Amino acid sequence: MAKGPAKPEVKEKVLAYLDTVEKAKSRDIATAIAEAKSEVDNAVKELAIEDKVEYLYLTTTFIALKGKVKEP
Repeated sequence: MAKGPAKPEVKEKVLAYLDTVEKAKSRDIATAIAEAKSEVDNAVKELAIEDKVEYLYLTTTFIALKGKVKEP
């Protein structure tokens, strides 16, 4: 896993990608933005702390922009 703070450019890419989809898995985000999964995981963790994204625990864990996916 990446050490230290997430790269700001990776956080920007994650937010931009999540704006185009309803929800995504971190591996799919990493593939779509051409970054290492560990970098994406670190960025998502920080974005969750900043209350910009949220983890969705459906049949598996997804990530979505805060408030984008409605409760089932």
